[in-house]
Amino acid sequence: MRLRSIISAGVIRVALATLAAGALAPGVVRAQDDSGSMGSPNGTQPGGMDSNSAGGSMNSDMPANDPSMAPPMAKMHMRQPISGSMMAAPPYGLAPMKVGFFVLADDPEGIGFLTYSWNFGDGTVSSLPPELYIFHTYQNAGTYACSLTITTVDGRSQTFRQGVVVKAPGD
Repeated sequence: MRLRSIISAGVIRVALATLAAGALAPGVVRAQDDSGSMGSPNGTQPGGMDSNSAGGSMNSDMPANDPSMAPPMAKMHMRQPISGSMMAAPPYGLAPMKVGFFVLADDPEGIGFLTYSWNFGDGTVSSLPPELYIFHTYQNAGTYACSLTITTVDGRSQTFRQGVVVKAPGD
């Protein structure tokens, strides 16, 4: 039992000495801040030196351009989703029924819309951009789901849906 505690204490001392010397074990990830210096999140360099102290240069046995170190990731810009709504006027009525679809869509990135893809739910499709309203006439009675998919120049898309109910005359 005493031999096991002596061996454990020796292993711990070797591990602490290795860390204090600044050597990194395989698989240990090093961070690189915006200034290009590498160190730990608390500001100490791999050799234990504080990057903010006088003479705070990087440990001489660890060059800044270490080829085994992956380059830092570029800052990512997450694009904002398209927002908006679609309304049908009137949403229900007798066949044949002319419906105006009013769309409010906003691209918070300000890039602009590239394509408009309409599916009126009765087999009719269109790629016309809406001015203020886009009109469609439903000839037959039924319940229809109209959808509009807007795609921006940079590839973001949003689909808006609106239901329409058309009754047969005399119902």
